[in-house]
Amino acid sequence: MIRLMLIFASVFMTMNATHAEPQWQPHESIYEAVKSYVAQNINTTAEYEINLVPLMDRLNLPLCTQPIQVFTPNPIKTGRASINVRCNVGKKWAIFVSATITPFERIVIATRPLQSGETVTGQHAALVRKDVSQLHGNYLTQLDQVLNKQAIRTLPVGTVLMLKDFAEPILLKRGDHVLITSSGSGVAIKMNGIVQTEGRRGQMIHVKNQNSGRVINATVIDSGQVSVSQ
Repeated sequence: MIRLMLIFASVFMTMNATHAEPQWQPHESIYEAVKSYVAQNINTTAEYEINLVPLMDRLNLPLCTQPIQVFTPNPIKTGRASINVRCNVGKKWAIFVSATITPFERIVIATRPLQSGETVTGQHAALVRKDVSQLHGNYLTQLDQVLNKQAIRTLPVGTVLMLKDFAEPILLKRGDHVLITSSGSGVAIKMNGIVQTEGRRGQMIHVKNQNSGRVINATVIDSGQVSVSQ
């Protein structure tokens, strides 16, 4: 009888201990809630990676019987963010979760060295996925933004390319023969000319009219072609 009573008491105590053991909110559930909130509210079109500062192992939060709430007072941007997480039922609690949100984009970098004055080809540049958090928008996302342009400074391999590093190629040089076109009032006139100053596409240069000998201002249209307005 005494043995049975001891067994019963032992089982009773075990059941009570199990019943009394508190249930804690899994930290992983908090991390998942934060990541989901960021994905739905972040103010960026770029790809990004989110890294959360882990909660302390000894931080025990009562299990929330309803979905935990996640919010921020301001729109979420890339960089560092402090995100509020709280439980509003039962044994209420509230914490902050620190996150670093790193944006990535496919941007144009130099894959071969570029010398000043060298023309960019498809062998000189490529699109590469990179962290752009420190570039402040100073990068390009399309190869055609630099192809066939001339570098205005030396650019080593790996350089993040920017428009300010390039200029349109020189299409006309002093002494080149060009066709001068002039149009207006429905009449188009074509003349031969000789370039007096070099120029790039869209630039105004001096051209000598071979017929009249007069030097005029003309806009570079293409190699061998300029235009004047009437």
